[in-house]
Amino acid sequence: MSAQIAMIAAVARNGVIGSAQTIPWRIPSDFAYFRDSTMGKPIVMGRKQYDTVGRPLPGRTNIVITRRQDFGPPGVIVVPTLEAALTKAAEIAGADDVDEIMVIGGGEIYRQLMDRADRLYISHVELEPEGDILFPPIDPDVWVVVDEPDIAPSADDEAAYRVKVYARR
Repeated sequence: MSAQIAMIAAVARNGVIGSAQTIPWRIPSDFAYFRDSTMGKPIVMGRKQYDTVGRPLPGRTNIVITRRQDFGPPGVIVVPTLEAALTKAAEIAGADDVDEIMVIGGGEIYRQLMDRADRLYISHVELEPEGDILFPPIDPDVWVVVDEPDIAPSADDEAAYRVKVYARR
């Protein structure tokens, strides 16, 4: 079985996913959805995204892409290129018998992989915050919604959102 490339992100109406290396909202129920969707699967991220997260995410093999030779936090696999990350993630997915590699950001990694991704897990956030990190546009000629899971909101959510799962046409 070959693992599919899936990207998961929370995206505001204006395409913003981040501002100055932070997420411009707090939505605990979406964090729980993210955790449940990525658990047990290899996750791929850029170094700036790792810095935003601040630690390896438990229950998942964390693969970080960076050219920095001095970067090597414990609990992560560091690779120098996107191709190396995908190769390593595919090996791990095969060994762990999972069908997806989960790409968790940031913006540049999403941009580079948009044409190669098989599936998108997008939390559409009902906000239009200022931000400098954007998710690539989702072209309806390329992507079709295949699922809209019903996620129970948390009283602590700072914004409404709806999750849509897209597959490449």
